[in-house]
This record gives sequence, structure tokens and C-alpha cells, in this order.
Amino acid sequence: MRVDLPVLVREATAADATAVGEVHAEAFRVAHRDLFEADWLRTLVEQRRRLWAHLMVGREHARNTLLVAERGSDVAAFVYFGPHSDGSRDGEIFDCFAHPDVWGRHVAASVLDKAWELLREARFRRVRLWTMAGANRARHFYESSGFTQTGRTRERDFGDGRPVLEIEYARRTR
Repeated sequence: MRVDLPVLVREATAADATAVGEVHAEAFRVAHRDLFEADWLRTLVEQRRRLWAHLMVGREHARNTLLVAERGSDVAAFVYFGPHSDGSRDGEIFDCFAHPDVWGRHVAASVLDKAWELLREARFRRVRLWTMAGANRARHFYESSGFTQTGRTRERDFGDGRPVLEIEYARRTR
């Protein structure tokens, strides 16, 4: 039987930007390799690798929360969440990714559980998120975490002119 490293969940600091970017890039690359053409996927992966250094110093980041899950001394997963972008009394999970090396090890669940605790404490009535229809691993993860489809869908163009269908999920906090 393999003994796994313990997981520490904490609020991210600016010093975590590179590690968060790496987790985001690798998770996005592996999880979405069948959803985008290879050249465009490489572009999207590099965008995610560089995104967090800029995002973490922006005004928008100040009203949201970024939690990381560490295994040993490495950032292995993160969740970025806050008030819903539509101004409702809902919370929103903007991003939740785990490095592929820790998939199936409950690292993403640990960081999502802490986010859920904070979202409930903030008294949001429900929490919503969007995920790609073809991202089956992510959809299963959210469904196993108590989220259900709302029935809302949208098409999102990631810049390659080929829109991808996204599905909205929600979970009540009370």
C-alpha cells in the first residue's frame, strides 16, 4: 500500500504564481487535448502558464480568493473563486485544476472542500461554475462534489474561431 503525502490547503501568495501557472497549464494540456487542435492547444497552455503572474496583481483578484493545495513543497492544485460575475448573490468558481500527477488522489477535492467552506461562510446562496461539455473528468469531479447541471449552456470561443460548448453547474450552500 502506497502512503501519500499530506495535503496542505492555504491561500495563495504572489510567490505561488509560477507554480499555479504550471498546474493550470499541465492540467489544461492533458484534460483538453481532445478538444482543441494541437497547435492551438499549445498556445492556450502557454497562456495559462503565464496568466497568474498578471492576474494575481490585478484589481479583480483582490475581490476573489485563490487557494492552493500543497503536497510536500509543491503546489499540486488550486481553486479560484469569489462573488459571481453577474452580480447576483451567488458565488462562482472561476477555475479549479489539479496537476495530472495527482489526479485521483483527492488533492483537488481537498482544495475544493476548503473553498466550499469559505463560500458558505460568505453566505452565498449557491455556487455556480462553467465547464466544457467535453471535459468529462471535470464534469464527473463536479458531479461527485454535489454540483448539478442547471440546464444552461453557452458557446465559448477560446480564440481559434471554433466555439466550445460549456455547461453550467450549481450547488446550493444551504
